[in-house]
Amino acid sequence: MDTERERMMEFNEFQQVIERYEDMVRKSHNSFFDVEEFEIIIDYYLDLRLFNKAYEAAEIAKSQHPNSPDILIKVVHIYIENGKPQQALDLINKLPSWEEENPEVMLLKGTALANMGRTREAEKLYDQAVELSEDDKIDILLNISLTFENTRHYGLAVKYLLNAWELEPDNLAVLYDLGYFYEKLHNYQQSLRFYNLYLDEDPFSDNVWFNLGIVLYKIKENQEALQAYDYAITLNPSYASAYFNKANIYAEDSNFSKAITVYKEFLELEPDHFQAWCYLAECYEDMSDFDNALNSYKKVIEIDNTNPEGWFGTGISYMYLQRYEEAIVYILKAIEFDNLNPEFWFTLAEIYDTLNLTKEAVNCFRQTTKLSKNDSEAWIKWATLYYKNKDYKKALTILREAYRHNFNVPRILYYIAATYFNLNDPVTGLAFIEKALAADEKELDEFFLLYPEGKNDIRISNLLKNN
Repeated sequence: MDTERERMMEFNEFQQVIERYEDMVRKSHNSFFDVEEFEIIIDYYLDLRLFNKAYEAAEIAKSQHPNSPDILIKVVHIYIENGKPQQALDLINKLPSWEEENPEVMLLKGTALANMGRTREAEKLYDQAVELSEDDKIDILLNISLTFENTRHYGLAVKYLLNAWELEPDNLAVLYDLGYFYEKLHNYQQSLRFYNLYLDEDPFSDNVWFNLGIVLYKIKENQEALQAYDYAITLNPSYASAYFNKANIYAEDSNFSKAITVYKEFLELEPDHFQAWCYLAECYEDMSDFDNALNSYKKVIEIDNTNPEGWFGTGISYMYLQRYEEAIVYILKAIEFDNLNPEFWFTLAEIYDTLNLTKEAVNCFRQTTKLSKNDSEAWIKWATLYYKNKDYKKALTILREAYRHNFNVPRILYYIAATYFNLNDPVTGLAFIEKALAADEKELDEFFLLYPEGKNDIRISNLLKNN
């Protein structure tokens, strides 16, 4: 009870200081505050990320206490919190020389240097500050690790956290951060180790069970990951991300019925998550349930009618349902929002081809290959349009361009070989068969489909015998 009373008294004193200061600023009159009170005021605004007000308070503090290094140190804090490390460093260099041995100043200077990319200098200062600090070492080490997290130097973050762990092996904040940073370093075994140490101390942390699931998934322990997500959900039935990740694992493992169930549970919590609706639709597609896939994709359009995935997915569903005219309408709408996606153009080309709209199909395959020059399937299907009409010269023009961008794709080589034979140029055709055989003998059947006469061609037979 005495402790609670002390806290209340401290809070009331804090409120009075803030209110008195803000009243002074509002009414533009002078009121005196000691250095400690100004530190409280500045920290208050820093906590709220109100940097202009923090700086204003610091300027007033400097006018009342012009020789106070404590106020200057607070200004350094403001600069660092406000992402101005150079100004912070310049001000630190103006502090009295005796402040150089002040651990707080070392930490601030180290943070400024770290944020400027001067990592080795920062590390040296941090090491000195930790050695000189007598109190709050754990908090200091945690803050240093957070600085290195912000600069993406996760290995250095781990260095200081391991120091903290040696001092307090059961500190939950330290164990959590070690698990997190080791994951960032792709050291998944160590990440699992520290997350499990955390759970030994506190088995009821839904966040740690969730993080454990992420790491287990990354090392392809999918069943264990599912169990970890289940624990997270048991502890927090509203943990949406756990449902989402769990559903993704089921979908990846081709357990589409379970994935659908869990995606639906997720969508009860986040009904406007368009990506989940897309994934749900894909599961229905994989189960050939195109009506439900169609409804799910249409839900994406309801959520965001500028999202091309929803329009394209709806078009795909109509295509599978053989409702081609409707499919074309929706895919064209997807292209309206994203005309640089080669998959959209390719699918539209295939639909036009199915409807024998050759001119439209040619235009779409041309656009596909323009956007994705390495899409060998698009090149081949484009050439095949001309093959249907025995227009081998045009087919060859397409295939030669395809070869330029995909010279090592066996199917293209066989297609070119067959085209030369169909154009009565067996010498060049044989040269391309030889190249194709070197790339992949298994694709040879493709050649005979395009040039059935080749089965009785002695020159081809001799070439095959010698390979």
